[in-house]
Amino acid sequence: MNADSQDRNQALVPGRVILFYMVVLASLAGLVIRLVDLQVLKRDYYRQLAEAQSEGHVYVRFKRGEILDRNLRELAVSVESGSVGSHAGQVPEPVKAAEALAPFLPLSQEKIQETLVSNTGFTYLARKIPPHQVTTINALKLKGIQVDWDMKRTYPQWELAAHVLGFVGVENEGLGGVEYLYDGVMRGEKARVNLKVDGRRHVYNRESSDAGSGGNILVLNLDESIQYSVEEILGDTIREWKASSGSAIVMDVHTGEILALASHPTYNPNDYTNYGPEEKRNRAILDIYEPGSTFKLVTLSAALEEGVVQSGELVDCRVGTVRLGRKVYREAKRSYGTLSFEEILAKSSNVGTIKMGLRLGEERFYSYIRRFGFGGKTGIELPGEQVGLLVPPERWSRISIGALSIGQELGVTPIQMVRALAVFGNGGYLVKPRLVRQVLSEDGRVLEETSVERERVLSEETVRTIRNAMRMVVERGTGRRAQPTGYSAGGKTGTAQKFVDGSYSRTRFVASFGGIAPLSNPVLAALVVIDEPRVHHYGGIVAAPAFRRIMERALVSLQVPQDRRLPQSNKRLARQKKKRPNRRVDVASSAGEPWPRDGVPSELSSLRGDGDPKPDGGRSLTVATGTFPLPDLSGLSLREALRKAGSLSLRLRVTGSGVVVAQHPKPGTPVFPESMCQIHLGGTESSTYETQQLALGRRSPRVRESRR
Repeated sequence: MNADSQDRNQALVPGRVILFYMVVLASLAGLVIRLVDLQVLKRDYYRQLAEAQSEGHVYVRFKRGEILDRNLRELAVSVESGSVGSHAGQVPEPVKAAEALAPFLPLSQEKIQETLVSNTGFTYLARKIPPHQVTTINALKLKGIQVDWDMKRTYPQWELAAHVLGFVGVENEGLGGVEYLYDGVMRGEKARVNLKVDGRRHVYNRESSDAGSGGNILVLNLDESIQYSVEEILGDTIREWKASSGSAIVMDVHTGEILALASHPTYNPNDYTNYGPEEKRNRAILDIYEPGSTFKLVTLSAALEEGVVQSGELVDCRVGTVRLGRKVYREAKRSYGTLSFEEILAKSSNVGTIKMGLRLGEERFYSYIRRFGFGGKTGIELPGEQVGLLVPPERWSRISIGALSIGQELGVTPIQMVRALAVFGNGGYLVKPRLVRQVLSEDGRVLEETSVERERVLSEETVRTIRNAMRMVVERGTGRRAQPTGYSAGGKTGTAQKFVDGSYSRTRFVASFGGIAPLSNPVLAALVVIDEPRVHHYGGIVAAPAFRRIMERALVSLQVPQDRRLPQSNKRLARQKKKRPNRRVDVASSAGEPWPRDGVPSELSSLRGDGDPKPDGGRSLTVATGTFPLPDLSGLSLREALRKAGSLSLRLRVTGSGVVVAQHPKPGTPVFPESMCQIHLGGTESSTYETQQLALGRRSPRVRESRR
């Protein structure tokens, strides 16, 4: 290397060093600026990001409010349960974990193991499991297994009032019935729980930031005892006549309170996923059917109200005296001659009723159909209510007025029909049906209370005349099988051909009976609708006996005094009276002395009848022939209880073992032969679990039914 090159290289070295230092200084300056930006200018922003990565939260819903009947008996409750899940890849020993969990979860060991090794993030292994399983799984202390407490909706009476109550999904959201319609009222407020997590997203600390609150309590107008009787009688009737389905409703004629509403077939809301839409269908508000002869009450009362016919007036009801278009109207069974106005209803004369409709004319007749509420919703507190089928007069054919007069060419729902029946029990008012009685807060304060809504549609004079004709239907007309023992009643039979494939079927019918009782001072209206009964299809044969049984039990349950003297000449009643004479029961004191509390869990107090008596429980009444006060079975062995129940024609539902420590209904309650009584046996052999199940009204897997 020559001297000139060496001199040039030596001259470049200081420049390169300076450049290097300048680059280093620039980098340091950039780093300082970035640090200032991160640590000073954007300090709050990045702190929030860091906290978000190390913190989390979940919302926990508090207890859903109960659903109670009018006597504050539990129809739907929320109980503690739990959920078990895992995060993908966080279970170090999935095989051992699956083996440990399998005995306590409704999954096979292979399925649990498959879930634990999956890469699907967080996965639930089981939801809504019983509390004792939650405790057991927690005690296993399995790494990566997350166990959380939850609330589960339980229906302690199983199928009872299922179509009214509806059901609740896994997230405690209402999916049917009042559970759906009042979901916002009963679900309660969520509570937020803050979580602290480490780098692997493992929770190491929890704290609540707000308390949340439980849901409100829904009190219904349903009466548990009457509802049970109605469902039992409806089911018996459908099975007896091999019918496809049916519905029955009991309503207070003055207030519109629905004391019972039943549909068949039914389902268990505790296990709603295993039932199809037919079982879940609430036929009382969804089924639209032609009412047939029960609708004659509307036609005849409208004619009387408008003055186109007078009480006692004689009408020519011979076949051939009414012709509309090419159709000649005749009676269902036989031809009649001259009938009085009341006899037209008692004998269910088609010819006479159509003549009343013709006297009214299309416009007036249509206005009365609407005034009775047909063609519109009743407003009952259930989702999906149908309006029925009713076309205006401008779309009627030449024979429509005749068909409508006898309950054809229109569609009604059972709830519409029972509301119309109540008009003749309350003096002429159309009352809105009411299922909900009150909304209470968690601590029992009244938040909402429903009131009676009604409007007059008939005069009291018209109602008295029609009520007398309804009495004739039951006493000597088509509804003789509907006569309740010890009570006067009035009603109307209905037998309607189903309209199938463009014509009226000769083999498929809807049989119905609706009425009111007692006639001296009406309290209840009831309707029974049986779809497609076999063997017999007349409402007076199929539905009327069910009405009778329902009214007998409901009126006795409500302690309504009898108003009808039993005919001594009736041999069947005389035999019953000789076998089991009338008993005078003091309702207030019929339960006898209080049961000893020793050895009986406090949860069973409602079954023992230790609660406060009803406000009107002090009056006495004569219970109908065939009814008797339920005996006190406490202290009896199972064999002794079965023997005593058999001698009284009672049926027993039995849980537990030992001796009888609780029963429902309570001792002294007026009951009928073939009534169901639930008893619980306790003692050293009775498990706490079974006692708790009965206290909640659940049926044990060891339930036995006895019919003696």
